Amino acid sequence: MTFEASTEQAPLTPEQEVAFRQIVLDRAPGDLAPLDDDLPNDKTFVHLPQAAAAAFHLDRFSDAKAYAEKALFLAPTFATDWNYGNAIHLGHTVLGLLALREGDFALAVEELQKSGNTPGSPQLNTFGPTMQLAKELLRAGYVDPVLSYFKQCRSFWRMGSTWLDLWESKVLTGQVPNFFGHCYA
Repeated sequence: MTFEASTEQAPLTPEQEVAFRQIVLDRAPGDLAPLDDDLPNDKTFVHLPQAAAAAFHLDRFSDAKAYAEKALFLAPTFATDWNYGNAIHLGHTVLGLLALREGDFALAVEELQKSGNTPGSPQLNTFGPTMQLAKELLRAGYVDPVLSYFKQCRSFWRMGSTWLDLWESKVLTGQVPNFFGHCYA
């Protein structure tokens, strides 16, 4: 059995879910810290995508929205920057998660599609995208948009075909994957 398959063999326990979330919560203040400085846009742009996700995880929802929107606003100015794809992906992912919090599933689906419409980045191409929004949409019964998102991810995450094949197979049988290592932004 491959490593990837072993991570999907059994559903994550509630304790494992809490442990994954704690890792993200422990990392979040550090992801927000660079924005405390008064940085020019080119320096801020590097930190905004992860700061948006960090603020979301810390329940700082207005900050999360502001950081995501600013990352997306600045993105066209930095279209050739290595972080451009991260800004598109995480900016729209965070806006989609916020839409879910407000019960706007149509907007969440739209944001998932937009998050997958990224050209990639060194991080996304190597380690892959977050599946946090996809997982929440699957839990709410939105299968087709998530399968479409997987297809979008294949265009930039070529190294992730094993993961994507495995997750797609699980979704097609009515299961929600664990998305081990990809369940949080």
